[in-house]
Amino acid sequence: MNTKIVVSIIIMVVIIIAAVGAYLALSGEEEQGKPSAPSTVIYAFHTEMTGLDPSTEFSNSALLLPDIYEDLTKYVDGDVKPWLATSWESNVEGTVWTFHLREGVKFHSGNPFTAKDVKWSVERTIRMGLGGAFLWDSVEEIKVIDDYTVEFHLKYPANLPLIATAICSTYIMDSKMLSGIGNDTEITKYFNVGHDAGTGPYYLSSFDAKTEVVMKKFEDYWGGWTDDQFDIAIVKIVPDPSLREQMVMGNEIQITTFLPLDDIPILENNPNVDIVESPSFLEIYGMFNTLKEPLNNKLVRQALAYATPYEDIIEYVLNGYGEIPTCPIPKGMPGHFEDLPTYHYDMARARELLNESGYSGGFHLLLTYTAGDDAERKTAELLKSSWSKLGVDLEIRAMNWEQQWSFATSDPQNAQDVLVYNWWPTYPSPYDFLVNMFHSADPPFLNLAYYNNSEFDRLIDQAILLEGTNMQQALQLYHQAEEILMEDCPALFLYSPNDVYAVSNTISGFKSNPSYPNVVFFYELRKIS
Repeated sequence: MNTKIVVSIIIMVVIIIAAVGAYLALSGEEEQGKPSAPSTVIYAFHTEMTGLDPSTEFSNSALLLPDIYEDLTKYVDGDVKPWLATSWESNVEGTVWTFHLREGVKFHSGNPFTAKDVKWSVERTIRMGLGGAFLWDSVEEIKVIDDYTVEFHLKYPANLPLIATAICSTYIMDSKMLSGIGNDTEITKYFNVGHDAGTGPYYLSSFDAKTEVVMKKFEDYWGGWTDDQFDIAIVKIVPDPSLREQMVMGNEIQITTFLPLDDIPILENNPNVDIVESPSFLEIYGMFNTLKEPLNNKLVRQALAYATPYEDIIEYVLNGYGEIPTCPIPKGMPGHFEDLPTYHYDMARARELLNESGYSGGFHLLLTYTAGDDAERKTAELLKSSWSKLGVDLEIRAMNWEQQWSFATSDPQNAQDVLVYNWWPTYPSPYDFLVNMFHSADPPFLNLAYYNNSEFDRLIDQAILLEGTNMQQALQLYHQAEEILMEDCPALFLYSPNDVYAVSNTISGFKSNPSYPNVVFFYELRKIS
C-alpha cells in the first residue's frame, strides 16, 4: 500500500478518535455542569405560624427567625458565643458595653452589615415596645463608633451579651433597606406578607402561616456553604401527630416533634428514624393561689407539695422523657441548684403538716389547665387521686388559654386555686424565671401565684445587677432567693419535659438547643448520601 495512503488513514483515525474523545469530554463537562436538583429538608410542626417582625414576634414564628436573622451573640452549651459580634467588653460597672462586629457580612439584599444596623434595629425594637422589647430596658443610648464597633450605654448594669442571645426581639435587621419601606407599622406589614431583612443562612422564599414556610439558602452567607448542606428548608404545618409520624417514617419529612410519647418506642424501633432526646429549659408549675384560703397558709401548700406524686408524673405522664425539677430553674441553666431543700412524695409528712395547719378536715380546690394539653390533664388527674388521700376534693377544669388567662388575671379571691402553668426563658438568666413567675407586682400579670415576699424581690433585683460583672456573686443571691421560695412554696415544681424529636436517618447534624425551643438550625444539618 502506498505509504502516503497509510499515513493519511492513520491521521484520519487519530482525528476521528480525538473528535470523539473531545465530544465525550465535552458531553461529560456539560453533564457535570448541569445544576443538581436542589436538596430540601422539611421540618413538620404541629401548629400554625404567627407574625414575622423580628422586633415584635413573641409566639410560634419565633422558631423561624434564627435561620433567617442573627443576633450579636448566641447561647450554646451553657456559654455565650460570638455570632454577628466577634468580641465584646465592658467597663468595670457593667454599664458600658462595646461590641466588635464581624466584617464581610451581607444582608439578603446585598447591603453590608455595619454598626448602624445594630443601632437602628435595637432602637426600633425599644421604640415599638412589643414582644421581647423589655430585654433592652437597661439601654439608655447606642453609639456607633465606626462601621464595626458599637457601644451601648446602660441606665443600670446588665449582662448585655447574655441578653443578646434571646430567641426574640434581639435580631439585627437591614436598616438601609427597611428605612425605605416606611414607618414601623408599614415595616411590620412588609414582614408579615412574607419578606425578610436578615443576614442568616436562609432567606424567606414563601410564607403561608397555615400551611408551610419555604426558606432558600443565601449564597453569600458569611459562614460559607458545603455540598452536603441543604439548599431549601421548609417548615410544614401538620397538626395531626399520627400523620407526622407516618411522614417521618416514610422520609416525606425529615424532622418533627410534639409526638405522643406513647408512640416514641415505636419510632425508636423504626430503622428509618432516629429519636433525639435532650433536656429542655421548659418547666411546668402548679401555681398556688397564695391569697385565697386555704392556700394562703404556707403549711397547706407544703402539705400538698409533699402529697404530689412526682415520680408517677415522670413515669406515667412523660413516659420517662423528663425530669423532676429540684428548684424553679431548669437543669442546665445558671441558677439551677441541686442542694436546695426540696419536696418529694411523703404522705406521712403531708398529713403532719396539714394537721399543723388546722385544715385536716378536708377542703375543696379548683385546678385549671389548658384544654388539649394531654400531659397537663394527666398530671391533674394524678394530683386529684393523690390529694384525695388528704381529704382534698380537687375539681379539675379544662379551659382554653384565653379563658384560663382571663380567669387567672381576675380578682384572685374569685380565681382558681391551682393553675397549671409553664415557662421557658426569653433568655437563659435565672432572673427571667424568677421575676416573671414570682416577683411581686400589682396587678400580678405573670405572677399567677400572686406571691409577695419583699426579701425575695430584693435578692433577685440585686442579683440581676451583678450578672454582667460578677456572676458568682449574683448566683449566691439567687441561691438565697430560691431557698426562700422553696420554704414559702408558692408553687409546685411539677416536671421538666425533655425535647424529643423524630429525625430521618437521611440527615445528620441535628441538635436541640434548649435556649431556642422548637428551632431547627438548618445550616447545621448535613445530607447523608
